[in-house]
Amino acid sequence: MGIPSIVNWLGDIIDDGDANAALYVAEINHDPSLITIGYCALNQVDHLQSSPSLGRLRYITSADPEICAKRSSLSLKDCWLGEQFLLFQLSDYRESLYKVENDEVQNYIETLKLPETGASRFIEWVAETSQKIFCYPQSGYKLCLDTLVTTSRQRLLYEKVKMQWMIDS
Repeated sequence: MGIPSIVNWLGDIIDDGDANAALYVAEINHDPSLITIGYCALNQVDHLQSSPSLGRLRYITSADPEICAKRSSLSLKDCWLGEQFLLFQLSDYRESLYKVENDEVQNYIETLKLPETGASRFIEWVAETSQKIFCYPQSGYKLCLDTLVTTSRQRLLYEKVKMQWMIDS
């Protein structure tokens, strides 16, 4: 089973990793000063608005004109990588884990506290960074991986991926 991880991303073994997906930013329903960054399969985007834990959708890659002009679709594994990078970059804004309960499962989502001033600029930064990542995948994924790769095992796998990118270029 290939759960999302850097090693599994580098090895291209994330379950349903090639499924069409979107990365999103949504407010937390009970507190719009908190947001979460997540990803979901493209066929689940319509269900985001009906989620009891999520409020207003502030950004989604599937509606971003720049990304849509450059890419016909994003994969779930790549949206996961983008999410990990954004959460790492915004870790100073980390607030808490928010418990999401539904009928079958209890999940936790990481929340970020929007700044008192400049909340719109904060969301714009997420959108601009998402465009950098997804519009030009090789340089975008390199940006993410240069930050997220931390172990020697990950570094070895990353070097193999970079070599493959050079061959494919």
